[in-house]
Amino acid sequence: MFGLDLTAILTQDSLLLLVFKFFFVVSALLYCLFAVVVIRQIVVMKNTLMTTFSPWLQIAGYTHLGLAIFVLLLFLVVL
Repeated sequence: MFGLDLTAILTQDSLLLLVFKFFFVVSALLYCLFAVVVIRQIVVMKNTLMTTFSPWLQIAGYTHLGLAIFVLLLFLVVL
Protein backbone atom coordinates (compact mmCIF):
# COMPACT_ATOMS: atom_id res chain seq x y z
CA MET A 1 0.00 0.00 0.00
CA PHE A 2 1.28 3.46 -0.95
CA GLY A 3 4.40 1.88 -2.42
CA LEU A 4 5.91 0.91 0.95
CA ASP A 5 7.49 -2.47 1.40
CA LEU A 6 7.48 -3.16 5.15
CA THR A 7 9.51 -6.34 4.75
CA ALA A 8 12.37 -4.26 3.36
CA ILE A 9 12.07 -1.68 6.15
CA LEU A 10 11.77 -4.14 9.05
CA THR A 11 14.46 -6.69 8.26
CA GLN A 12 16.09 -8.74 10.99
CA ASP A 13 19.04 -6.34 11.36
CA SER A 14 17.08 -3.13 10.90
CA LEU A 15 17.81 -0.22 13.20
CA LEU A 16 14.11 0.62 13.33
CA LEU A 17 13.31 -2.89 14.55
CA LEU A 18 15.95 -2.62 17.26
CA VAL A 19 14.47 0.69 18.40
CA PHE A 20 11.00 -0.90 18.64
CA LYS A 21 12.40 -3.81 20.63
CA PHE A 22 14.21 -1.44 22.99
CA PHE A 23 11.06 0.62 23.60
CA PHE A 24 8.97 -2.50 24.25
CA VAL A 25 11.44 -3.78 26.84
CA VAL A 26 11.82 -0.38 28.51
CA SER A 27 8.04 0.04 28.59
CA ALA A 28 7.61 -3.38 30.19
CA LEU A 29 10.28 -2.49 32.77
CA LEU A 30 8.50 0.77 33.62
CA TYR A 31 5.22 -1.13 33.91
CA CYS A 32 6.86 -3.53 36.39
CA LEU A 33 7.98 -0.54 38.45
CA PHE A 34 4.40 0.74 38.36
CA ALA A 35 3.18 -2.66 39.60
CA VAL A 36 5.64 -2.44 42.51
CA VAL A 37 4.27 1.00 43.37
CA VAL A 38 0.74 -0.43 43.31
CA ILE A 39 1.83 -3.15 45.79
CA ARG A 40 3.34 -0.44 48.02
CA GLN A 41 0.11 1.54 47.93
CA ILE A 42 -1.94 -1.56 48.78
CA VAL A 43 0.28 -2.27 51.80
CA VAL A 44 -0.03 1.33 53.02
CA MET A 45 -3.81 1.21 52.54
CA LYS A 46 -4.05 -2.12 54.34
CA ASN A 47 -2.14 -0.71 57.33
CA THR A 48 -4.31 2.42 57.39
CA LEU A 49 -7.74 1.02 56.65
CA MET A 50 -8.67 -2.50 57.71
CA THR A 51 -11.50 -4.02 55.68
CA THR A 52 -12.61 -7.52 54.72
CA PHE A 53 -11.74 -6.72 51.10
CA SER A 54 -8.06 -6.02 51.84
CA PRO A 55 -6.77 -9.60 51.38
CA TRP A 56 -8.49 -9.86 48.00
CA LEU A 57 -7.01 -6.56 46.91
CA GLN A 58 -3.56 -7.70 48.00
CA ILE A 59 -3.95 -10.94 46.02
CA ALA A 60 -5.00 -8.92 42.97
CA GLY A 61 -1.98 -6.63 43.40
CA TYR A 62 0.48 -9.51 43.60
CA THR A 63 -1.18 -11.20 40.62
CA HIS A 64 -0.79 -7.94 38.69
CA LEU A 65 2.88 -7.77 39.65
CA GLY A 66 3.42 -11.38 38.62
CA LEU A 67 1.81 -10.82 35.25
CA ALA A 68 3.86 -7.67 34.69
CA ILE A 69 7.07 -9.59 35.42
CA PHE A 70 5.89 -12.40 33.13
CA VAL A 71 5.30 -9.93 30.28
CA LEU A 72 8.76 -8.39 30.82
CA LEU A 73 10.39 -11.81 30.69
CA LEU A 74 8.32 -12.71 27.63
CA PHE A 75 9.50 -9.55 25.87
CA LEU A 76 13.12 -10.33 26.78
CA VAL A 77 12.86 -13.87 25.41
CA VAL A 78 10.77 -13.21 22.31
CA LEU A 79 12.29 -9.92 21.25
